[in-house]
Amino acid sequence: MFNLIRADLYQMRKSKSIKILFLLCCISAAIMYVVCKQLTEGNLGTDIIGFGSFVTDFQMISLVSVIFISIFICNDFDNKTIHDSISSGYSRSSIVICKTITYYISILLFLLPYMVVAIIGICSGDSFESFLPSVFQNIMKYKSGISFNSTIFFKILAIYLTMSIVYASQISISVLIAFAVKKPIIVISLGYIINAAIAQIVNIDNFSDLFKLTPFGVDYSKLTLDASASVYGSFIGTSMIFMLIMIILSYISFRKAEIK
Repeated sequence: MFNLIRADLYQMRKSKSIKILFLLCCISAAIMYVVCKQLTEGNLGTDIIGFGSFVTDFQMISLVSVIFISIFICNDFDNKTIHDSISSGYSRSSIVICKTITYYISILLFLLPYMVVAIIGICSGDSFESFLPSVFQNIMKYKSGISFNSTIFFKILAIYLTMSIVYASQISISVLIAFAVKKPIIVISLGYIINAAIAQIVNIDNFSDLFKLTPFGVDYSKLTLDASASVYGSFIGTSMIFMLIMIILSYISFRKAEIK
């Protein structure tokens, strides 16, 4: 299985598509930083929030991750890479686990620019205004002007790792879709639409209690630099259970599929 992971990581390093997706995240994180700062200074009105919502971490990570899944799972079906792996003796379960690990590493990569701008925001000493529920916006707003030190860095790192697990869990639905339909266009469109729809449904009172049992129902406002270990545990535990369910369903779908 480790050979499969190394092969995927090598493919990531050589892929122009991944570099473009990462650059998109960098640009989006920079725009989010500027919007948060300009809102505080009064240079932008609330009408910018519509555009600003697209560059926040939860929107951008959802988009680029779904595209990544279509590239590294669906395309591997198209070019027979997965077929070759099975012919070489790798089990279908090891392939699913490998793809999940590679996918999580991509989340770490795509989310990194948002952690960087949060650190820059703290170091700048400027004031920021959060315009949507975003953990990294809340960090800049809540702790603007404090001194940056190793303790603050490790707290931000812990938040970054926790949110990477939350996002990986939320978007793991697209992994299931990829193994089920194997069509990039369907995965991108259906995966993004499902995540966007759930983000709206979770706010409906009749469904809120149900979604609290999933990573879609976590309260981002609780994950601050002052968050307790129980908050981290709740975020990670809920996300890991949901992602495990998606991995199992992905394996079941893949096991039943005929590989031609």
